[in-house]
Amino acid sequence: MEGAPRTRRRADGSPSARTLLLTVLGEYVRYPGDERVMAGAVVGALGACGVGEAATRRALTRLVREGWLRTEPVGRRTRVVLEPRLVTLLTAWTHRLERAVEETPWHGEWQQLLLRVPAEAWRDRALVEEQLAFEGFGPLGQGVWVAADAGGVPALRALLADQGLAPYALWLTSRADDDAELVRRAWDLDAVRAAHEEFVARFRGVRAGSAEEAFVARTRLVHAWRGTFARDSRLPGALLPTDWPGHTATRLFVDTWRAVRAPADEHWRSLAQGRGGPSEHGLGDVGPE
Repeated sequence: MEGAPRTRRRADGSPSARTLLLTVLGEYVRYPGDERVMAGAVVGALGACGVGEAATRRALTRLVREGWLRTEPVGRRTRVVLEPRLVTLLTAWTHRLERAVEETPWHGEWQQLLLRVPAEAWRDRALVEEQLAFEGFGPLGQGVWVAADAGGVPALRALLADQGLAPYALWLTSRADDDAELVRRAWDLDAVRAAHEEFVARFRGVRAGSAEEAFVARTRLVHAWRGTFARDSRLPGALLPTDWPGHTATRLFVDTWRAVRAPADEHWRSLAQGRGGPSEHGLGDVGPE
């Protein structure tokens, strides 16, 4: 998983074409089990979310150039194909989404990673630390990471192997004398609380009057929910304050996603079938610049 695609935001704080593209591919292509999609459907999907065609094409081109996607001609049209490494990444994101709506099992054991890597062996330290946080691991310093949720360990093992770091990793389970103190040292719960409160404020009361509005709402909902994972420690309820806003955020995500799922799928099918989206004429040059 060398150099995983970065998910930058634009200067005004809104998602970039690249980040929304990855969300669309994960939610509407990979989640149903597909690996191919017509380029015009992607352009139409991001267009509904306010991203122009030129920006979408540039995002597609970059992911093709970086080896995350490839294209194939279908007559005068272009089909986008997810490369195996992107399938792996988006599948891991889906599993993380699924875990995020369930209570983390807790039997008093912490997942612990000791990762002592020589400076010359690092390929992309930021990527590894980003994915550790994404999977609910918090740093204790000196290469020690802990998590209550064991669900992300397989994906992290695969990442470390791909990065050539498996020989420097030691996985353990442990118990703490003071779980509350460990949580305080590994995570900034105030920042996590703020992320959940922001999510609730943004999506509470969201309604969709059309299939396209449902599609936009679901896309932005999933995108924002996934964005909280970099700070959400996935701690079990027993280790969290009783007024923890993550419970409200989770319920809101599940209820809203269920409410917009069917009409959003309807809009996506219309795009995938070439109805209601832009013409694909001229998209055949999507590929290496």
